[in-house]
Amino acid sequence: PAPPSRARSFTRTPLGGITIPLAAPRAMSAPDVDDDYDAVHGVDRLPGDAENAARAMDEIVADSDEDGGDTDEDVPDQPEDDYESDGDDQEWALGFCERAPAETLQRQFFPSKVGGRPAWLDPVDVPTAAQLKCLYTREPLDFLLQVYASVDDEPTAFHRAVFLFVSPHGGDLHRPGAVRAFRSQLPRINPFYPDEPCEPGDPLQELTDAQHAAYELRHDRWSDDALRGAIARRPRMFPERELVVEREEFLDDDDVTASIAGAENAARVAAAMTPAEEGSDEWKEQMRRARESLPEALRGVGDDVSEAEVRSLERAQDKNQVQLSRFHLRLRRTDPTQVLRYCFDEGAEPLWPSVSDAPERDERTVPPCPRCGSPRRFEFQVLPTLVNHLDVDSELNSAVDFGSIAVYTCARSCAPPAHDGTRGVAADGKSEAYAEECVLVHPPLNA
Repeated sequence: PAPPSRARSFTRTPLGGITIPLAAPRAMSAPDVDDDYDAVHGVDRLPGDAENAARAMDEIVADSDEDGGDTDEDVPDQPEDDYESDGDDQEWALGFCERAPAETLQRQFFPSKVGGRPAWLDPVDVPTAAQLKCLYTREPLDFLLQVYASVDDEPTAFHRAVFLFVSPHGGDLHRPGAVRAFRSQLPRINPFYPDEPCEPGDPLQELTDAQHAAYELRHDRWSDDALRGAIARRPRMFPERELVVEREEFLDDDDVTASIAGAENAARVAAAMTPAEEGSDEWKEQMRRARESLPEALRGVGDDVSEAEVRSLERAQDKNQVQLSRFHLRLRRTDPTQVLRYCFDEGAEPLWPSVSDAPERDERTVPPCPRCGSPRRFEFQVLPTLVNHLDVDSELNSAVDFGSIAVYTCARSCAPPAHDGTRGVAADGKSEAYAEECVLVHPPLNA
């Protein structure tokens, strides 16, 4: 299919105080968004944990039925629609990986993207080797992705991007300092970009001689010269993909069933379940036949999953299985091919795939911004479905593997010191244009 067309306007769609480019809706209805975007997404399957979660739910429900069941008083009250209980009062955006021409992912187009080399927002005062080092292995980090999201009420963040880097030891990403994030932002009038958007084919605004000399002092590992030359360790570069963003929209239960079981099988199951009165012997027999007729991955994922089955899991006190089921159900109710979830609203939190392994958030793990003292706030999480797009061998120690990655940034999006792009390296050897933010990583689900 033809690559998605790209917006060439600084007028973006607001999303909870943040403005990010939104793509047109795909297979489900959604609010009106920018018509300049169009995207065609492939279909990836969820990792095997989804099937395991569904199978476990089926077994526990069956055990509960054999034991005669418990009353609702045995477990705490749950929301009526459990899949909407996580952030249902907030507006979320979902990110999807799409192929796109490399020239459309250059820095003058302010991309959100995965892989390739970083499209630095501030192209001079880039992060230094001291910043781009894994604090667990002490090795240089690899570039994973960047998210472009400006802030409506902060003039110095008219352009704003968050960059995420990961350790070359992909199985250790949950170790402290193995994943690091850096935020950069610029006002509309700045030394590097015109104040009007670039059109396709427009040349990159070149750096001045003084700016280029200042850039050279940073020894960017992804510079043209570094990638051509013999360096101690070339950075691993993942396949480059655009991150196309859409608003989160929920599918109906019937659509979820059809997407997993197939429309014909789903219709047959629905028809078979219609006549009987709930609780009757005929109804119980229909439920048994329905479970047996569905693929194993679907069993336990029906209209009552948010109440009867999740409650049965809670009666079994398997809190991790409950959380994993909610995690996968949330993805299925929206779009299982999503790789990123974004919400900068106050109170938004990541959806972790477990309880016991979820990273602890406190002032030690997510301290206030050292630049301005403001608290940090959750901004986005990266889902393990991203691994499907990284072209890595899962048998290698370097293979990227994680349960989820959550990024927390300064709630004020405070500005860096102003500069004209010619200043030298700061006294501490770090970039002033890229503020380090906080990252929490859930370990791999199979760890």
